[in-house]
Amino acid sequence: MQILLLGRDVDQESTRTVILKIISNEQAMRILEHSMDSPKSAYAISMACEIPLTQVYRWVRKLHKMGFVRISGATNGAGKKYFMYQSKVKTIKIVLSATSSPLIEIS
Repeated sequence: MQILLLGRDVDQESTRTVILKIISNEQAMRILEHSMDSPKSAYAISMACEIPLTQVYRWVRKLHKMGFVRISGATNGAGKKYFMYQSKVKTIKIVLSATSSPLIEIS
């Protein structure tokens, strides 16, 4: 099986396993889908996707580690830091063929 992640070929089996777990998880996919167009706070993602806030933070950490999510931060007028999360993933394509090994392309 070949996996292309944002234009890079993923060679490590452990990384492939993590990617497959992410794209097969409904919560992770909803978080990516909801944060695709513009950066969102963890709270906004939690409310829109109906996922507990703690789960959103766990998934965002995993998604960021794999390069699926961009994190940006700022400080509001009261001096409080806040973070916004945006999906780097725009499409996930799975190609199955009888003549070649499966291909998963994440871009």
